[in-house]
Amino acid sequence: MSKGKSKASQNNPVLNVGIVGFGLSGQIFHAPFIDINPCFNLHTIVTSGALACEKYPSATISASMDEMLAKPEIDLVIISSPNSLHYTQACAALHAGKHVIVEKPFTTSSQEARSLIEIANNTGKCLFPFHNRRWDSDFLTVKHIISEGFLGNVLDYESRFDRYTPTITRAAWRYRQVAGGGTLFDLGIHLIDQAVSLFGAPEGVFGRLFNQREGSITDDSFDLKLMYPNRNVTLKASVFVKESGPRFQVHGTSGSYVKYGLDTQEAMLRSGRLPGSRNFGIEPASQRGILNTSWQGKESRVRYRTFHGNYMAFFDNVYSVILHGAEPIVKPEEALLNIRIIEAARISNSERRIIQL
Repeated sequence: MSKGKSKASQNNPVLNVGIVGFGLSGQIFHAPFIDINPCFNLHTIVTSGALACEKYPSATISASMDEMLAKPEIDLVIISSPNSLHYTQACAALHAGKHVIVEKPFTTSSQEARSLIEIANNTGKCLFPFHNRRWDSDFLTVKHIISEGFLGNVLDYESRFDRYTPTITRAAWRYRQVAGGGTLFDLGIHLIDQAVSLFGAPEGVFGRLFNQREGSITDDSFDLKLMYPNRNVTLKASVFVKESGPRFQVHGTSGSYVKYGLDTQEAMLRSGRLPGSRNFGIEPASQRGILNTSWQGKESRVRYRTFHGNYMAFFDNVYSVILHGAEPIVKPEEALLNIRIIEAARISNSERRIIQL
């Protein structure tokens, strides 16, 4: 463990981190958070490109994951490579005695997910699925509104993640391979994880998957139903939405919450803003959702202030789990359930029926 950062102490040493892959995920969602967090040291980046060296000159740049895993000083490895590599690379890191964060999707099959969990248990190393969007500003707000009881018993929950990308451009591999490819594995995994973290495991799954773009051999849009007793949960994503509707619509026995717009963190990171910078993760007041409620017998319709988005909370939890035995907020078993739901959705689409979990 490194002791080069100011926060290092005998009880709180700095963890050396290696990142595998420096595409969008490595550049945007991992390296900036590790680099500025005093609990971590960005030690090594495994990549064949030159960009990582330009952005992080103090980090070691390696073209070989094996070379990085052979370094005893590396404590934590982040797998941010293409989906099809997640399982084998995470296995290698665990067997090398490293704690591991795995980008979504956790794996490309439930069989791989079970195997990975077993390897982590056998090696005694911590395994973290990277479901950072539990810390989206809008989702944190939805979670709070539900937990406070402002909506009463939630009867209808709809969550959408829409884009307008009528042609395949970035990360074309996502749509030209079935294993781990498609929008359901890319964006849908976020919606599934958020819903399951709110409502638990569904009883069944019904899904419609659509291949709407030329050159796509797997889904680029979907309409998914998670089956709960007395609750309608709908998750949708499309690449042909030029005028976006609500991101969330949640209706219950005591009220409704409707929210437009996306969490601002990704856009800020893409523009070069750093986590922790002024107003990072804070959305404009104009984007606030409408809460219409009769909570505790009082009628109210307000623009409810959106919580601050905070992806750094994921990494803070990782540190607390590894060093102090804290409870992981995102558990590997939850990631396994997410993959099982995707598999059920694919069977449902092909057989046009509800698949029981």
